[in-house]
Amino acid sequence: MVPENICELVVVRHGQTESNRSGTLQGQLDTALDQLGIQQAQAVARRLKKRRFDMVFSSDLNRALHTAKIILQYHPQLQINTTPALREWNLGDLQGRLLKDLAEKEPEIMQAFRTETPDLKIPGGESLAAFQNRVSTFIGTLAKEHCGKRLLLVTHGGAIQRMLRYAAGPINAPNVRPFCSNASIAVFRCKNQENWQLVTWNDTAHLEDLEQNDLLPL
Repeated sequence: MVPENICELVVVRHGQTESNRSGTLQGQLDTALDQLGIQQAQAVARRLKKRRFDMVFSSDLNRALHTAKIILQYHPQLQINTTPALREWNLGDLQGRLLKDLAEKEPEIMQAFRTETPDLKIPGGESLAAFQNRVSTFIGTLAKEHCGKRLLLVTHGGAIQRMLRYAAGPINAPNVRPFCSNASIAVFRCKNQENWQLVTWNDTAHLEDLEQNDLLPL
């Protein structure tokens, strides 16, 4: 049971997509899980099958929603609340391009995936500051409205990093912001609607028998 003054967020990143495997920047492109991604989602579902959740929220993009549906096969009493607030960073004109090409042609933007650059503007997309505000506002509202509850959130790597930034503060340069793997678990707790704590980050113990290859290099 979650204490009545605590809101606990169990946050899952979606399983692998073909774009993850090929090193293609997805952003808000509506890509699907590949076969390995489905297996990863099934593994995280088994990991969480005995955990009691009060509510479930998911990005409305297919790769996250499919992951959430696989998890909820063990929790048939729950319904998925889909929301664009949990979507990945809108990367505008960069979406669908290879990371290796962007590293050569857009080094400043690619650096924003590693360190804090809040004033960075994405051509045709969403600034990092706007992305941060979108995610922070959403989970801040959840914490205020659902004390004493454990919520499952299924979302994207960038959104989970924004949650980390909100709960634990910035990663100062020259250090690199931590990444999270496909189908990994992070846990955040908020006490008394304002005191945030990172409890778990990038937990992939349930994936030990499956391939993991999506972490960006330093």
